[in-house]
Amino acid sequence: MPSPEAHELALLLVGKAEGDESIRDRLLDDHDVPDDVLGFHIRQAVEKRLKAVLALNEVEYEHTHSVSYLTALIEKQGIRLPDRREEIEGLTPWAVAARYDGTFENVLDRLGSRTLVSELRDWSSRLISGRQPPPQAKVGEADDEATSAGPG
Repeated sequence: MPSPEAHELALLLVGKAEGDESIRDRLLDDHDVPDDVLGFHIRQAVEKRLKAVLALNEVEYEHTHSVSYLTALIEKQGIRLPDRREEIEGLTPWAVAARYDGTFENVLDRLGSRTLVSELRDWSSRLISGRQPPPQAKVGEADDEATSAGPG
């Protein structure tokens, strides 16, 4: 079971991913929004979900935007990724190059990205909900139980 701190960090990262997913949902069908802007938020959502799974498993990771690095760490832990690793890793350039490189010419598969992010959301949610931390006793609760379980 993960520590309460690890679970809390995982939930924080999921919340951040949900923010990027909300942007994706609102802008996906708006073709006035450039691919680089939308691709950035899609990749951010995926990165945060991968980091949430690593955090839940208490795996330390470098501060990076490399989705390939994160997927390799996850697999090293024996955690099975969705069967779309190549597509997941294909999002890495949308982190920086798409935002700052004036010659970035990739075209975003908007429909495919919707499915990919949904699958990653379902995958990470299953892993996180299946590994809840043990409930913590409230201050004094353990003392009360020990006292009431005295000699009898």
